[in-house]
Amino acid sequence: QFKMREPQMCNIVCKLKLDAKTAKAFKEKIDDEYRVNMILDNLPLVVPIKRVDQDSTVYQIGFHVGLKGQYSGSKEEKFFIHNHLAFTVRYHRDLLTESARIVGFEVKPFSVKHEYEGKWEEKTRLTTCDPHAKHTVVNSNTPQEVEEGKEIIFTYDVEFQESDVK
Repeated sequence: QFKMREPQMCNIVCKLKLDAKTAKAFKEKIDDEYRVNMILDNLPLVVPIKRVDQDSTVYQIGFHVGLKGQYSGSKEEKFFIHNHLAFTVRYHRDLLTESARIVGFEVKPFSVKHEYEGKWEEKTRLTTCDPHAKHTVVNSNTPQEVEEGKEIIFTYDVEFQESDVK
C-alpha cells in the first residue's frame, strides 16, 4: 500500500516457507525469465538501467522474478528470488492547486536473505532491513536462495521524488 508523498521503508508484505512444489514453480519462473508487471495510476512499473557506454538510462517494463547465479568460488548454479522491491514514485506538483500527479513508477529489485531475532510475530523487526536502525537494503550481497524448506520474507520501500515532467 502506498500513500501519496509518504515514504516507507522495510515494509513487510509476508513470510513464506517454501515447500517442494512452490520452490519448483519459482525456479521454473526464474529459469524462463518471467517478469512481474505492476501498474500505478495507469503507469507501468519500469526498471531503470544506466547505460555504461552512454550517459543515458533505458527502462525495462516489469522486473524479473529472480535470477540464476553462483556463489563466488562455486560452480553450482543456484536460483535467487527478488524479494525486496525499492519503489520510486515520481510526481509532478501543480503549484496553483497544490495537487500532485504521478508521472513515473520505477523499481529496483533486490534479493535479500532477511533475518530477524527471536520468534516471528506480527511486529517483528528485521535485522537486515530496519529503518529505526538506519539499516536499509542497498544491494543483493546476501541473496535469498530458492530451495525447499527456505523461509522467504517479502519487503518493499517507497520513495517519492518530485519531477519536472508534467
